[in-house]
Amino acid sequence: MSLSIIGYDASTGRLREICDRMRERPLPPVYRPSHGGVPGIVAAHSLDPDLISKVFPCSTTLNGSGPLTWPERELVNTVTSRLNQCFY
Repeated sequence: MSLSIIGYDASTGRLREICDRMRERPLPPVYRPSHGGVPGIVAAHSLDPDLISKVFPCSTTLNGSGPLTWPERELVNTVTSRLNQCFY
């Protein structure tokens, strides 16, 4: 089974606006896809654009500046996702 997504090239309207904003966000180079579209985690939410605009500001707040380095925050995110049975 695979997750249906709407890729950047096929996005229109509100989804395209949100994708464009997500592409403009400052990201570590490892998150910049070589195909020029949006990162996979954004594409995974493409079927519900309104959810993207709610989830990512929260994620940005939680993963913003603080005592943990970027790799340490990623480790916490990975463990949290695993505990929540999210295999993305």
